[in-house]
Amino acid sequence: FTRVRDLPGGYWRVTTVLVLFGLVNFPDALLLLRLNEIGFSVVEVILAYVTYNAVYAVTSYPAGLLADRIPRPAVFGIGLVFFAIGYAGLGLTTDTVTSWVLIGVYGLFTGCTDGVGKAWISSLVGSDLQASAQGVFQGLSGFAVLGAGLWAGFLWGADGHVPLLISGIVGGVFAVVLL
Repeated sequence: FTRVRDLPGGYWRVTTVLVLFGLVNFPDALLLLRLNEIGFSVVEVILAYVTYNAVYAVTSYPAGLLADRIPRPAVFGIGLVFFAIGYAGLGLTTDTVTSWVLIGVYGLFTGCTDGVGKAWISSLVGSDLQASAQGVFQGLSGFAVLGAGLWAGFLWGADGHVPLLISGIVGGVFAVVLL
């Protein structure tokens, strides 16, 4: 715990913001459940998840390049715009074609935030504190996603649109703050 106490204030501010965002970023399994509720078959749900991961994989490197040229908070904020569109859109739509597009948009969110967030955290501490910084960040982020899954699950109801709308709106607010 000595190393954790050595983490600088800037690290804690950024970690707090990102972990607070994690409280509205519930597990992808609930998004897949929403697709099923919209009318996707089991095979279509699986293909939608493959699509999400393909978009995420294809966009991660360009997002990292962009984060090397403009501030990381801006790239992360752009990702949160995609999050807000994806979540709110999936909360509002019952159209399968629109849902396919929104799953791709959600992949853009992860592509812009996953590696960029870790690089952002990494840039806030010296090499001697990297493991502690990443460990604390990832641990707190994991607990935040667990909390998000719990509240979203309790509010899910018949079709999940309420938690998606709440998360989409709150994600949009975080995007505005970061941008």
